[in-house]
Amino acid sequence: MWKFSRSNYSNFNSISLDQLKAANQSFNKKIKGTFFEKWIKYWKQLANDYTEVAINLKTEMRQKPIKSVTYITGLGLMGYCMSHNPDLQSFRAKYVQCSNELALVNSSIANPESLRHLKYVEQCFNANLIRYTNLGILSIIWVDEFSSECDTYESNCSYLQVPYRKLGDRIIDVGFLNIWWITSRKMLDYDINY
Repeated sequence: MWKFSRSNYSNFNSISLDQLKAANQSFNKKIKGTFFEKWIKYWKQLANDYTEVAINLKTEMRQKPIKSVTYITGLGLMGYCMSHNPDLQSFRAKYVQCSNELALVNSSIANPESLRHLKYVEQCFNANLIRYTNLGILSIIWVDEFSSECDTYESNCSYLQVPYRKLGDRIIDVGFLNIWWITSRKMLDYDINY
C-alpha cells in the first residue's frame, strides 16, 4: 500500500512537465475511439460553452447595468415567490383555521357568504373533488367533477373532461406568497351578518 510521506511528495514535485505531457499522451492513445473519449469530449465542450456564456454575460452586465439589475431583481422575486408558494396541506390548514374561527361565532350573526364558502369546501373535501395545481409562483385549488377513485367512463373519457375555458368557474382559491387569497377575502368580515 502506498503511503503519503514527505519523500513521496518531493518525488511528485520532481516530475517534470515533459513527463506529465507524455503520461497525458499515452492516456489519450489508450482511450482513443472508445466511449470514454466521446464522454470526455462532451464534458469538455459543455464546460467551454458555459465559460463562454459566463464571459458574455459578464461583459453584457457591464455594458447594460440597468437591464442586468432588472433581470436579477425579477429572478430574485420569482425565486422568492416560488419558495413561498403554498401547497394543498396549507390550504387544508387554512380551511380548518377558518372553520374554527367561524365555529366560535353564533350562526345568527355569522356572515352567510363565509358559511356557504366553507360548507362548499367541506363538501368538496368529503367527496374528494379538491384538486391542487402548482404553477410555480402561485397555486390553484379547483373542484373536479369526479373523485379520483371514480372509475366510470365519464371520468376517464378525455372528451368529457373539464375544458380549460371553464376551469375559471371551478377555482375555489388561489395561493400566492403563502396566502390563500379567496378564502382570506371571504373570511374578512366573517362575524358580521349583513
